[in-house]
Amino acid sequence: MKKIFLVGLVSVLLSLTSCQGNGVSHDEKGNVVVTMSLMNSPNENPGWLAAIEAANELLEEDKIRIEPEIIMTDEWDKYYTKIASNMAGGVGGSIGRIAESHIPLMIKRNQLQDLTSIYEGLPKDDYILGAFEGVAKNNNKYFAMPTGIQHMVLYYNKNILDAKNVSYPSQDWHNPITLNQLAEKALALSSGSRPSRKFGLSAGPFLAYGGMYAKSFGSDYIFTNSGQSALNQQGYYDTYSWFNKIILQDQSAPKASDTAIVTAMDQFQSGNVAMIIDGAWWLNDMMNPKLVTFPVGIAAIPTGIQGSSSFSTQFTDGFFAVRNSSTPNEDKKAIKALMSKEAIMALASKGVGGIPVHKEAIEIFKETLTSNFSEGDVNCFINGLSNGLPLPYTTFYNSVDQNINQKMSVWLNGDMTSNAFVDFMHLTLSEAIENN
Repeated sequence: MKKIFLVGLVSVLLSLTSCQGNGVSHDEKGNVVVTMSLMNSPNENPGWLAAIEAANELLEEDKIRIEPEIIMTDEWDKYYTKIASNMAGGVGGSIGRIAESHIPLMIKRNQLQDLTSIYEGLPKDDYILGAFEGVAKNNNKYFAMPTGIQHMVLYYNKNILDAKNVSYPSQDWHNPITLNQLAEKALALSSGSRPSRKFGLSAGPFLAYGGMYAKSFGSDYIFTNSGQSALNQQGYYDTYSWFNKIILQDQSAPKASDTAIVTAMDQFQSGNVAMIIDGAWWLNDMMNPKLVTFPVGIAAIPTGIQGSSSFSTQFTDGFFAVRNSSTPNEDKKAIKALMSKEAIMALASKGVGGIPVHKEAIEIFKETLTSNFSEGDVNCFINGLSNGLPLPYTTFYNSVDQNINQKMSVWLNGDMTSNAFVDFMHLTLSEAIENN
């Protein structure tokens, strides 16, 4: 799943370097320069640059300095294409940050250095160890270090709900509102007609969303325990029937055509969408008074069954090191420094990067949120971590996701039933499993 951020220009001041014959660069102080690739995420760049600064202080004795290279795109697929091209050409960053969705393919293509020694050297009691157990772990080796844990929540515009006399959704992950109750709220918050219709909810009919809702109905999360497609289980038919109701029947949630020019998140920030289910990576935007001028609430993801817990799709992006780098030892030391308490705290102090993987940094991260969110909002956000569902990325997941999204318009245009669309999803995933 792509995470989309605002596009902007970021100036990064780099010291003069001299390139040696072996491809190793040094700065004017004789430090080995390790270039780090970063996607251009203007709302998050200050956090990553702060983490690099803190890491560089730890690297002084080793005569190593990390220099950021901002790749000017805010889309993960384009970013990966660029760094993959750089790897092939032996240029660009020898370390970097990458979306979890791309890690399995990078491992398969033998593009990543083994970082197991970094994991083994960490004081385990200080870290959230579950963050290390995702797709970056392959055959008991670790090919990326977690940069932070991102998960999904329900954001809502308190002013709109207050004006419509609609009660706030539950913040209790073990007793959340149901999908049907959320649909009722969404309908009550919707008004007008297209193209200026105001929508009560944006909940995304994408697989990463559908999977967590289906899980709350009692179905498996995308894959069965035996690795087969779970998309033909009843929870998926129930989930997409619910999508059918809010998008096509009630028209309380936007279709793709409604967000083609102005995204659903932009519409939420402008007050045209009252509630939106989306990721932790938007927190920094929610706290920016230039972007959001109303109080934002945070609630638990809804559940399919009254009284049952809800679940939240979880993403853990990673720091990687290029396998064919000319500075493999320095790259590892740089990533070790980025995984230090000091660097993670620097990142957390900017309120970006998701929930920190170092336990001591979580309180600092929470403090960055308290000026904009209530105590209940902050606790709800943090508590969502315990109900997280790591997205089961594979080497073929992205292509399956893209094929499903391309077919989605047929269903949303009324030329396919929601059940038929679920059948298509199941067939698409099943064929990918068989072919891989």
